[in-house]
Amino acid sequence: MQIIEYIDILKLPIVVLVAIWIFRKPIKELILNIADFSITKDGLSARITRPQSKATLGEIEKGVAESNKSGEGYVSESNEGEIVFDYSNNNGVYTIGKDDYRFDTQWSKASKEFIHFYNDQSTIKSVRLVKDVSDLDKVQPERYDSSSRARTAGIGQIAVFENNKGKFLAIKILGIKDDSRGDDSDELHFKYKILS
Repeated sequence: MQIIEYIDILKLPIVVLVAIWIFRKPIKELILNIADFSITKDGLSARITRPQSKATLGEIEKGVAESNKSGEGYVSESNEGEIVFDYSNNNGVYTIGKDDYRFDTQWSKASKEFIHFYNDQSTIKSVRLVKDVSDLDKVQPERYDSSSRARTAGIGQIAVFENNKGKFLAIKILGIKDDSRGDDSDELHFKYKILS
């Protein structure tokens, strides 16, 4: 009789463990997306805050225009190019393009090999991660999932931003520096191309 009682007691924990084992990948993805965690080679990384711009689109455009006049700021209006910038400044925002082809990209620290990117800015509709293509000209944005507000890209991978006008920007990560992991500054190095 005692064995049957032990079996009854152990049924639920065993069923739960089996369910967790079977659904471990979807559970992991759910936890990472809800908590905005990422798993890197340096360990588990979490984004503590969710900075968002409180400025209106008109104020942003005015600020971009003023920063372009002075030659300062985190802006490139070219359709393609290569950029190096300190992602710990300007709330991690770097603006690429103009008018209907404007993308206010936003970045934050993950590690020396990975960087988070977001769709939090008002000009961005969605973000996507491309892992299977390395050439910016061969990216087909529609093939990739856009359901998350945050993604994490590694060196050599491509981040895709879709703006509110339905245009796409592809960014290939070339290098990342992280001042909390031995580098002298936070720095993101990438090349980009506006696709449509």
